Amino acid sequence: MAEIGGQDGNFRDLGGGDLRPSRPSVDSTGTAPGTNIRFARAPSDRERGQPSASDNSGPSILQRFGSGRSFGSARIQPLQTPVTKSNQGVEDDGLAFYPQDLLEEGLGEWKDRASSLQTLKKSTSVSASRGYRGAEKTPSFTFRRRSHDSYGGIEGAARHSTDDEGDRGQFRLSGASQDGTYGGQGRSGAATAGIEARGSSMYGAGLQQESPARQRGERSLDLSQDFFVTLAEAPQASLIHLVSLYHQTLLRHGLVEEAEAITSVLAGLQNEESGRIEREELKGMDLLLKEGLLKYLLSIQPHIPQVPRQVVKFKGVTYSMRVKIEKGYETMFTKIKGLIGGLLKQPRLENMTMLRDVTGYLMPGTLTLVVGPPGAGKRAFLNVIGGRPMSPDSSLSGTVTYNGNNVRDVNVERFAAVVSSEDVHLPSLTVRETLEFARDCSQAFRPKYFTEDLKSVMGEALKHGQDPKMEMNLSMLGLKRVADRPVGSPMTTEFQRHRLTTAEMFAGTYAVYLFDQLNSGGAVESQTFDMVTSIRMFTRVRKCTVLASILHPSEETLNLFDRIILLDSGQVMYQGPRQDVLPYFQSLGYVKPKHFSTSAFLSEVTTPEGVRYLQPGFPCLEREDFIASFLLSPTFRDIRRVVDCADPTQEQIWVQGRRPLGLKFTEKRSDDASGPTRAPASILVDEVIENEGTLADASMDHTSSVSPGDEVVAVGGAGVQLKYFKTNNRHDNSSSEQSLSQAIDQVAESVRLQLQRHFDPVKLTGVSRIQFMKGYVLKFRSETKVLLKRELKVLLRNKLGLELRFAQVLTMSTYTGVVFFRVQNDPDQLVMNLKRGVFFISVLNMTLINLGQLPGLLEERAVYYKQQGARFFRPQSFLFAKLLATLPFSFLEATLWTVVIYFMTGLNVESGSWHFWVFYLIMILTAINGSSLVRFMAYFAPDRDAANAFIGVLIAIFIIFAGFLVPRFSVPHYWLWAYYIDPLQWATTALVINEFNSKSYSMLCSQVTSLVNLPQCVGRPTNTVGHAYIARGQFYTSDSWIAVAVAVLLGWIVLWNLGAYYALARKRHHPQTLSPYMEMKLTSSQQHQFKAIDEEWGQAEVKLSLTSFPVTLSWHELSYDVMIPAIGQTRTVLKYVSGWGNPGEMVAFLGGHGAGKTTLLNCLAGRKVSSARVGGQILVNGYPRVHKTFAHVVGYVEDIMAYVPYMTVREGIEFSAAMRLSKNVGKKERKLFAEEIMNLVQISHISDMLLMAGGNEEILKEQSVRLAIATELAGNPSVLFLDEPLKGLDTHASRHIIECLRTIANTGRLVIVSLQQPSLRELSNFNTIQVLKNGETVYFKSGEYETVPADTVPVGTAAEFLIKYFEAIPGTPRCPRNKNPVAYALEVIGDGSADGGKAHRDYAFEYRVSELALRNHIVLQNLRRSKGQNGPELRESGYRAPYSVMAWEVVLKIQRIYWRNTKYNFGRLIGALILALILGTVYFNINPHTTVNMNVKSQSLFILCALLAISNAQSIVPLLLRMNSTMERDQETQQYSVWLHSMAWTFGEIPYMAVTTMIVCFVFCLMAQMAVDSAAQFFRFYFVLLEFSLAITFLGIVVVVISQRPAIAAVIISVVIGFWTSTGGSVVPKRKILPTVIWVFWSNPLQYVLNALTSIAFFCDTNKPTCLDSGRNLACLNDPTACPLCDCKRLDDARNAFLWTTLEFNRSLNHSRVPLDMLALALFCVVFRIAAGIVISYRKQKRLASKK
Repeated sequence: MAEIGGQDGNFRDLGGGDLRPSRPSVDSTGTAPGTNIRFARAPSDRERGQPSASDNSGPSILQRFGSGRSFGSARIQPLQTPVTKSNQGVEDDGLAFYPQDLLEEGLGEWKDRASSLQTLKKSTSVSASRGYRGAEKTPSFTFRRRSHDSYGGIEGAARHSTDDEGDRGQFRLSGASQDGTYGGQGRSGAATAGIEARGSSMYGAGLQQESPARQRGERSLDLSQDFFVTLAEAPQASLIHLVSLYHQTLLRHGLVEEAEAITSVLAGLQNEESGRIEREELKGMDLLLKEGLLKYLLSIQPHIPQVPRQVVKFKGVTYSMRVKIEKGYETMFTKIKGLIGGLLKQPRLENMTMLRDVTGYLMPGTLTLVVGPPGAGKRAFLNVIGGRPMSPDSSLSGTVTYNGNNVRDVNVERFAAVVSSEDVHLPSLTVRETLEFARDCSQAFRPKYFTEDLKSVMGEALKHGQDPKMEMNLSMLGLKRVADRPVGSPMTTEFQRHRLTTAEMFAGTYAVYLFDQLNSGGAVESQTFDMVTSIRMFTRVRKCTVLASILHPSEETLNLFDRIILLDSGQVMYQGPRQDVLPYFQSLGYVKPKHFSTSAFLSEVTTPEGVRYLQPGFPCLEREDFIASFLLSPTFRDIRRVVDCADPTQEQIWVQGRRPLGLKFTEKRSDDASGPTRAPASILVDEVIENEGTLADASMDHTSSVSPGDEVVAVGGAGVQLKYFKTNNRHDNSSSEQSLSQAIDQVAESVRLQLQRHFDPVKLTGVSRIQFMKGYVLKFRSETKVLLKRELKVLLRNKLGLELRFAQVLTMSTYTGVVFFRVQNDPDQLVMNLKRGVFFISVLNMTLINLGQLPGLLEERAVYYKQQGARFFRPQSFLFAKLLATLPFSFLEATLWTVVIYFMTGLNVESGSWHFWVFYLIMILTAINGSSLVRFMAYFAPDRDAANAFIGVLIAIFIIFAGFLVPRFSVPHYWLWAYYIDPLQWATTALVINEFNSKSYSMLCSQVTSLVNLPQCVGRPTNTVGHAYIARGQFYTSDSWIAVAVAVLLGWIVLWNLGAYYALARKRHHPQTLSPYMEMKLTSSQQHQFKAIDEEWGQAEVKLSLTSFPVTLSWHELSYDVMIPAIGQTRTVLKYVSGWGNPGEMVAFLGGHGAGKTTLLNCLAGRKVSSARVGGQILVNGYPRVHKTFAHVVGYVEDIMAYVPYMTVREGIEFSAAMRLSKNVGKKERKLFAEEIMNLVQISHISDMLLMAGGNEEILKEQSVRLAIATELAGNPSVLFLDEPLKGLDTHASRHIIECLRTIANTGRLVIVSLQQPSLRELSNFNTIQVLKNGETVYFKSGEYETVPADTVPVGTAAEFLIKYFEAIPGTPRCPRNKNPVAYALEVIGDGSADGGKAHRDYAFEYRVSELALRNHIVLQNLRRSKGQNGPELRESGYRAPYSVMAWEVVLKIQRIYWRNTKYNFGRLIGALILALILGTVYFNINPHTTVNMNVKSQSLFILCALLAISNAQSIVPLLLRMNSTMERDQETQQYSVWLHSMAWTFGEIPYMAVTTMIVCFVFCLMAQMAVDSAAQFFRFYFVLLEFSLAITFLGIVVVVISQRPAIAAVIISVVIGFWTSTGGSVVPKRKILPTVIWVFWSNPLQYVLNALTSIAFFCDTNKPTCLDSGRNLACLNDPTACPLCDCKRLDDARNAFLWTTLEFNRSLNHSRVPLDMLALALFCVVFRIAAGIVISYRKQKRLASKK
């Protein structure tokens, strides 16, 4: 027993153990000897005279000194000794705090927590569930309730009772006796009142006696019955925690006897709980994996065929790519200049070497880590080893062999799996379905090969219908929890998707695994460690070969690898055992500091920055010196020995262990009789003594088990490089065995051996050898079946795509049916023309509807490249499955269209069903043809812009020569080929023949009484009306041509799919063009040479000419809820989080996935969150944050794609400065400030680089982060927020970014960063750390507590406090040496493992009741009341730039975007030029002297306008969608007016559209001889067409800003243009349009432009005196001789009728309406622009309103 509270204030041991708490108590810090501490109730806010302001960071505490018994709190550990006086409390700025409220707060929180569990499944109650062994009675709890007061009280919670006599409230337990043993530790969450237990023998003998306090008659503390109920309903684990708190409280208050008395109770509870968990039934694979992955692998290994081991050797590998180097960036001028001179000038191609003379090997059963600085060639090295060239223009010299076979001579894709760092998956499939597909396609060892023994081992999994390997992969890679979650779900994290990429390859059967950035996706260190550990087990057992690169691996993860390859600039700096890398560089004079990770050291040691590691007395080495040193090293000589070995299947193994080793060695020397010298001696393992040594058994530290006959190559120890004995020196006659014994004796600790042995690859393979000889695992039929199953799942789950497709079909078919509703079958040419229009519209829509598939197919292309590259399937099986999967949907589309159109338009039903089925067949084939066309373009075109351009040209040709607008005999002879191969023409011909050769049109022309309405019967008396119409329309007339049309459509379908197969099998679209900055990417370490050498641990102090507004930001009890649509409920992602940051400080938000870091960052910055769901308070300098004023002093760093594209780096920063700096900052000051920023973030060398909308391939990820920081810094923010700026960066780049942020903070700005898991060196730059888990704070520590000595190392201050805090919590393991402090903290709180982990304690609760939280609470309360003390209130709102500057800068920005966006403008210009050339050549020299030619030529205007409308509206969609993120960001920061931006965009569009329209008019009008009679006529034609083009473009803008999604925008545009083309007055004349849809005609800009253009082109005033003379010369109507001076054109086949009069009547034209048409088109432009501005402004105001 221990006596507590002695005169010296220390513990005295009376026979028991040391019971001193891990933290000093209050009475032992700063109190005089013999002074006691007494706890009292805290006064209410009213008693203090302060306004009520609660804060959840911790309750108030006051230490009162007086008489009574001394008892201290283990939870209170002052960092500084408080100044105390007798009978006075601890005061901070006049505020008093009471420690006993900690217990009250904790119990109140406990009640809330327990109450929330009542709705869940009830656990066994307290009175019935504690089934201890031998229990006869159940325990009961007795509480007495205290009254509720105003200080943070919770109704029904326990309150401590105090008085002047030192009485303490009692918390009493009573219950029955039982046996049990006690184990485990608990920790009191607060400084509590005395707690007394009473009861019978179930709590042990000590509880049968009243405690001293009880004997004095002190009052007990009873709680309410509802509190008892909540305890009764609480889970077992929660009650254990409560009893643990009670036990620890007894210890803290000196009640040791009572504490020991309930020891057995707590132990019984814990044992019973652990037993219950163990008794839970495990099923299937979970049961097999219960004892661990390793044991399971070992159990199945003897029963499954072995993977063919592969010894991979590479010798003299040099890899290079031929790339095209461009100077500067592209503009419209350089594009046109290059187009003109490009035919004569060859592009500049340069050879870019990525690997140079790389030699080495990879062994089975080993894990090799490749490291190096950025641009070292790691990715190229992985692809070369895996046989995957990065570019078709690449060249490879040297050799790469697999078991001696050249990589070009084997199915390397079947042996080696390359796991890319890019995670591309089909988002609609679940994780399990993705792995099932990978298993079905690539798993060589099929279930049919399972032996009975294997089935016996896997029986538990097979019994439950599980696939053992897939379930093992899910468990091994931590994907079990998300197995049934869609890959594209927002709930699936980026790292889980990357683990899925890894699992996808593990689902197959491969011998070599190559991982590019194994932990990409934002994995924390413990998750990476777990994954590598599982891979290591798999590799050891299955004897696979693993080569991987990892982003900043921790020491624990790095120690799991066997060998390391260090690359720099494509050359090997080191290759060898992992244990030898540090001793090797140490021998060169480069020593890793203790606080540095090995990966950080290796990534920098060979760069110019490596000089910081150089020890005095050693020469500084350049890169060439490192290479030369390695080539002369014994390690490389051994590598050359292995690579040059004649035995290709001789493997090297590495083992290690302590003595005794359990091995016996023997020396073997074979004489070479033919030579003068003997062969060098070999040391062999003679015997393996089982159970007598560390190397006798299998171990994860051994790459393979030691066997007799293994030859010893080298021996070494910890911290000592291997000493090699195996050499090719034939003159070495020394005793190798004696040297080996001496070397082993010299090793102080564990012994490392390198051995070698030969293995027989044929003997080890069995079934696998047969499988690996084939190119693919499955046969064609099986592949197609698997692919078809997957494709149907993808299509059916794409609900939006299906809904849009079928909605488009139903909408267009219904509208067309209404427009052509029940067209009569009268023998009338106009009626027959309408039906032919129905056929044309049907064929055209069935083709265009499929264009919506293009974006999805382009997105799936990356998945295809990955999976086909891994030989999952053949290209032909993939294509065939695609075709089969789309057939049902094409059938359904055709069915819907046919049923609606055929019967609504009154097509022929009198001749039976034959004509219906012909129509249906043509619709089906047309739909399949359109789908095949889009599929071909998706796989053939390099990108979406090119695909749209190619499809646009093809559709234009198909429409022109479809037979509806240009009859066959009117087609120029040089275009006849296009007419005869046009699938739309053949489909239209088949439908025309099918309809007009029916009985409905069987009347003979001779029977027609009047030929006025049937001009086709003129001269054809023996023909039927329908046959005559077909002949007049210049169609084929025989029914046999329907079969020809079907054959042509089938031929096109086959042709498109053959082209798609060629593209899938032969083409891989890779970026080929590199700017000069790509060269810097390969030597990125040179970018940092300008740093001074003496700036060893940071950057020099940098000052900016503009100072920032001082901002102290504090957040109090912040909470945030999000709505989960799937379940219709809200989820709390932030729970009462508090903290602060001061100017000049860096604050880090740390935590695992889902911890709430990004949400907290967004809440503070006011971005991407709804203020209605934000609880708590955010203060700026003590004032409540107002978003419209706070936005001016905030910088929020987003992805670089969110910044202004098509501007240089300098221009982007200067634009940001112009928009966001104060009005009193002049232009010169802005430019100077931008220059200072570029120097500060070190991007001056890329200041002239052009930013692209889709991101830049030319710049490093590090540079892109710096650029994003610079762009935000240009606004001179006081607070800079960054969300995961280190994601995807290696150690080298991460350090530079953190140093850059530290420099920014040193300028007086507050920098707040969310990080996943920074290294120790990165962590040292932060002043404040806040660790989150599940939205709760588990640690917050500000640097203002620290008093750092001047000689403190620059690393460890923040980390030291973090480690000490968690280590001081009882039951928390200590931080291992060299462990990343953040990784340690995340593992402790249960937020660092791959599966989320579970903590043994509620660390959020531990923090809330800690002294650290109390200290933080004091600061937070001061900040609440510090209005104006840390800075003035923010008042500036609105736009910061003057309107003149704003207008100029925005207009200039838009003009730069248009001038440099050559893909959009130049592509549109070329498309328009091609269209004009096609139309011009088609209508060249067509003389409209006949009715047919008149209609043909007038319809050319309809084709021109329709195709321009489709092209302009569709081309603007991708541009605006790419710019959408930029515009949203600009609106968030209130940089400029929405209306000003809309006006600037209009001014930007007009000049390029004007040029494009001028080119179209010039080419088309001159070639077609239209509107060229005068300059006035031409320019009127031009201005009308320009207005229409602008109107359609602005329509596309409106649709995009409304829909916000490309698929929806494409459908809306297609439907709208489809409506307009049907009712534009060309396909259906105005007088034939039904009154129900006539409103569409008048709201249709197409009819206005057609009326104006046709009137301008064909108008001739027939009433002028030389013609009809206003009706006075009526003879001139049909007699040209009556008016010989009349120059108006006439129709030869219409009794010399005037062309304009006939056209005016047929088309319902009105020449006098042309000015009104021009006005109407101008109004359309204005209305569309205003509508777009209204939508954007509305969304902006809605976003801002949500943040108020």
